[in-house]
Amino acid sequence: MFSRTVPPMSRASFERIVPVVSLVVLALIIGQSVVQSVSAWLSGAEAKHIVPVFEAPIASAGKALGAALTSWMPAWSIPTPFGPLDVKHTASYTIYEWFKLPIILFLTTYGMTLLRLSISTRWIERSIGRNDLLGASGGALLGIFTPVCSCTVTNIYAGIVAGGASQRASSAFLFASPALNEFAILFMFVIVGPFGGLVYVLAGFAAALATAYLAPVLGLDPARFVQQVVSPHLCGTIARESILVRAHREAWALFKRLFGVVLFSGLLAGILVNFNLTLVESLKQAGAAWWGPLIATVLGLPLDINAASTAPILVALHQIVPIGTLVAAMMATTVSSIPEWAMLNRLIGKAGAIKVVLWYATYVALLGLLLNWLFA
Repeated sequence: MFSRTVPPMSRASFERIVPVVSLVVLALIIGQSVVQSVSAWLSGAEAKHIVPVFEAPIASAGKALGAALTSWMPAWSIPTPFGPLDVKHTASYTIYEWFKLPIILFLTTYGMTLLRLSISTRWIERSIGRNDLLGASGGALLGIFTPVCSCTVTNIYAGIVAGGASQRASSAFLFASPALNEFAILFMFVIVGPFGGLVYVLAGFAAALATAYLAPVLGLDPARFVQQVVSPHLCGTIARESILVRAHREAWALFKRLFGVVLFSGLLAGILVNFNLTLVESLKQAGAAWWGPLIATVLGLPLDINAASTAPILVALHQIVPIGTLVAAMMATTVSSIPEWAMLNRLIGKAGAIKVVLWYATYVALLGLLLNWLFA
């Protein structure tokens, strides 16, 4: 009787199998989000549940993983100058971010690169590859239909740049995706009616286009970083390699360079989530004061809260805080956050990240003041 030894999988075989597995995972995630959206529409659910959200299946799995891995931890709260820090919740949320962010970064880059290599480059050049008004508008529209939080959008931002999006299109997307999300739009329509919702959408779209045209001034040009990572791997690419292998190689090269900062930004998000209620208490104290939007902007920008989480809280504050102050708080917590700054610092440098944050702060504060004046 003898045993047959199975030879280890060769590197070439591994490189052929993994891209296929990655493609299957990407297809399943997209398919699940679309199926959930269609099911919600057929069941007559609210509009916010109908819009397909790419990150939803990943986020749900990440939350479940975080809860499972921290279920054994005892309740432990550490007092800080900004409020109590719940250690168990911090650990759970950090695990959730560490699960979600790397997957989104890799799959987005892989999907966009695969799209670029699979189809004629003319399609990309005619849409988000254009560096004109149409390209910027396409990036903004892509952002509207890809509603994600600030810590997630930078991962997708890097992915679409690697996929061939122009500077203006990618910059418009970077602003529009967290800012013009369906929860914030519905919030405006419900609280102040169609006129308020229209003002919010038009102002956000205009700001996304402004971000596109201010991109050179703001330093929003991650293409140099992406090309430095991807180009060396392309030089050694064999012409007969499949498109899947080439796309996977590019995505993996970018993923490895950004993996560390992604984990760091996830840790920051886990810490900052403890201080969300600090913003709420500050809004209550500001009340109807004219400078409310300024406080909401300053306190909200560092936090990592998506609009789905802030909307119910802000609705409860509607009777004591003006609409402009509430919108400034929602915008500030969604368009920017310290985790996003960490990613932007890696992609475009410290000076660029600072200028982008200052531009966001200016827009959010001015929009809040404008809405308070319009609906006084």
